[in-house]
Amino acid sequence: MSTNRIAAIAIIFLAACAGWYVLGRTTAQRSIESHGRLGTEVEALWGTPLRQESPSFSADIPGTDRGRGIMPVKNTVTVDLHADYRKKGLIWYPTYTCGFEGAYTVTNEEAAAQKVRIRFNFPAKGATYDAFAMFIDDKKILSPINTNEGAGELIELAPGASATFKVAYRTRGTREWRYTMDAKLGRVQNLDLTVNTSFRNVDYPEGCLSPMSAEAVPEGMKLTWHAADLITKEGIGVVIPERLNPGPLTSRITYFAPVCLLFFFVLVATINILYKVNIHPMHYLFVAAGFFAFHLLLAYMAGIVNIHLAFAISSAVSVVLVTSYLSAALRGGLPWKLAAAGQIFFLVLFSYSFFLEGITGLTVAIGSVVTLAVLMKVTAHINWDEVFVQPAKKGRPAPPPLPPVPPLPPSPGIGEEVHV
Repeated sequence: MSTNRIAAIAIIFLAACAGWYVLGRTTAQRSIESHGRLGTEVEALWGTPLRQESPSFSADIPGTDRGRGIMPVKNTVTVDLHADYRKKGLIWYPTYTCGFEGAYTVTNEEAAAQKVRIRFNFPAKGATYDAFAMFIDDKKILSPINTNEGAGELIELAPGASATFKVAYRTRGTREWRYTMDAKLGRVQNLDLTVNTSFRNVDYPEGCLSPMSAEAVPEGMKLTWHAADLITKEGIGVVIPERLNPGPLTSRITYFAPVCLLFFFVLVATINILYKVNIHPMHYLFVAAGFFAFHLLLAYMAGIVNIHLAFAISSAVSVVLVTSYLSAALRGGLPWKLAAAGQIFFLVLFSYSFFLEGITGLTVAIGSVVTLAVLMKVTAHINWDEVFVQPAKKGRPAPPPLPPVPPLPPSPGIGEEVHV
């Protein structure tokens, strides 16, 4: 293999890298623009992240216009979170429906009757709420509601009497759900909060308490927080898991493409040496184009069909293109089965490792080490001086050899007679 061929192959490789860089930037830009433009539309339809505050209770101080906070003696909350993803452009948005039920019991521990003011704020101002209901014990409260200002009620408790404030609703949100305690009290008694999810890969927002127990159920997870007397500034929350997004995924796969092509070029060069097949740099150029076809199809099909289906179609097209071309161009001199296996390993499997979050790097590292071991094994006996020997330079043809000169007749010796 001459230096000129190696240089030509290197130029082809760099040109392919430039193409993948442009395609990766284009796909990433489409995803960013889609996320920024369509994210606002999704929040307008499905709402923002929900942050439900615990209702506040206060008793009027006689003779003043001020009140003092009352701590509920029992807090029972049940939340149902059902993930309902919505796709816009190249992005899946983690939207969900939320069913909330809360029951809060307050007791008048004073010797005189007290007027208790109840204040309830909605988790998202201006949002839409279905099946909304408020109760004082078993009495339903029917009053005008302004979700921007919240809801309020005034009740009177006799000495030693208790009342339970109940509230329930259904609404929609995005990304995460949070529950916060009454910040003025900084303390909560007899907390019993349960969150039922429709998903199992649960995560928690930063600055939130982890559940005391997390139980897998057929529908998803059952998360519970129990506390007899809790003092904390942290809240409770659940993050809706992200779904695999086609845009960012295809960008990462595209940026990784040069590594796949480099491995395959090494495989083709090894076949060239072992099987003594004359593989021209133009063959490398069409192989690079076949690899590029995989990422081009994947980038534009991912926004139309399922990402797994798009990956399968793009892989099949690329493998057929490269394998059939090499087999036809080299007229059977190339072991096409080996070339197909190499492309499936380096392009398809390496690219699919990006679907496996958290172990992509490990998968590529193992594949690289296995490839190195195989190449070291099969090329250990090769004389590299013979492989990289420079061919003789071509110049003018050498002149034909001169005809031989006939020998001269022997000269007469002394005393010999010369005949004329």
